[in-house]
Amino acid sequence: MQQAVPLEKHDLEAAFRSLAEVSHQLDASYRDLESRVARLNEELAASRSARLDELAEKERLLERLASLMAMLPGGVLLIDERQQVRDANPEAVALFGEPLLGEDWPAVQARIREREPERHLSLHSRHLAQQGETLVLVTDTTELHDLQAQVGREQRLSALGEMAARLAHQIRTPLSSTTLYLAQLRRPDLAVAQRERICDRLAERLVHMEGLIESMLGFVRGAPPRTELICLQDVLGDFQAHVQARLQAAGATLSVTPVDRTLALRGDRDALAGALANLVVNAIEAGGAAVHVDVWAGALNRERMLLRVRDNGPGVAQELRERIFDPFFTTRSTGTGLGLAVVARTVNELGGEIRLGDSPQGGAEFILEFPVAEGEG
Repeated sequence: MQQAVPLEKHDLEAAFRSLAEVSHQLDASYRDLESRVARLNEELAASRSARLDELAEKERLLERLASLMAMLPGGVLLIDERQQVRDANPEAVALFGEPLLGEDWPAVQARIREREPERHLSLHSRHLAQQGETLVLVTDTTELHDLQAQVGREQRLSALGEMAARLAHQIRTPLSSTTLYLAQLRRPDLAVAQRERICDRLAERLVHMEGLIESMLGFVRGAPPRTELICLQDVLGDFQAHVQARLQAAGATLSVTPVDRTLALRGDRDALAGALANLVVNAIEAGGAAVHVDVWAGALNRERMLLRVRDNGPGVAQELRERIFDPFFTTRSTGTGLGLAVVARTVNELGGEIRLGDSPQGGAEFILEFPVAEGEG
């Protein structure tokens, strides 16, 4: 019995040591667990703080978005999949009136058209695929429409004023010729045959002026510009008749290259003859007495023809060449600045081009190119 006691004591000591180790391990595990719990609490607190910050930021964004929607100058509506108005900003309510929320969207549009037919609304929509809804942006363009109508009226008035200025300038040449013919008719020694010839020319000038006035009235009525197949030979004949009296009065001379009747273009015969007459009158006014004007015409190829009007006057100064065709630009105190501008406008309306050339005689040279009429030339 006495030999068993040391064994029990040894076992008891081992048990205590084992218990101490287990206790130490449990203590270590508890401290580790406690540390983990603390970290998790910190992470949870940080996550909750971040979530709260995110929610606060979303609230601020929603507030700003709501303020922005309220301040937008246009209407914004949200239409659900049943085509009913789910939401709208104040401007949309002001545009369409109440009731609006929950109303059928097509019915709302029909209502505004019936109630205010003079109002013009611009609608832009975008489908939101994920929500099955449609976002509609509405802009009241009534004022813009009225402004556009006003601008259109002012443009027509401006065009009418330009046309009147062109007419006034174009009519000056035949009117000047008419005045000269009338002065000749007053001569008591005028032969009967010569008097009849002058009367015929006077009648031609009056008919030409009537045609110019009729063209302007057609423009006012909105009629399309006159476009016909014209023979260049006829145009040159009309042009020479227009300027004959002015040439005689100024002591100037004119030479025109003859052309046959195969050279034709499409446009207004009187307008082209008047444009050529303006070039000659411009040469007379710039060159003074005894100026000579040479007009050459011919085909460049099967598609293009050329008219060249050249004089032996002072020419065009280099610093003026870029502005020579500008309306109301003139270097003469008595000039209107419309002559060459009218010529350029007429040439462009006939589908042609005009430019300044370089005359070997040192005078002015104007080169006009036109398309040959299809099937002609």
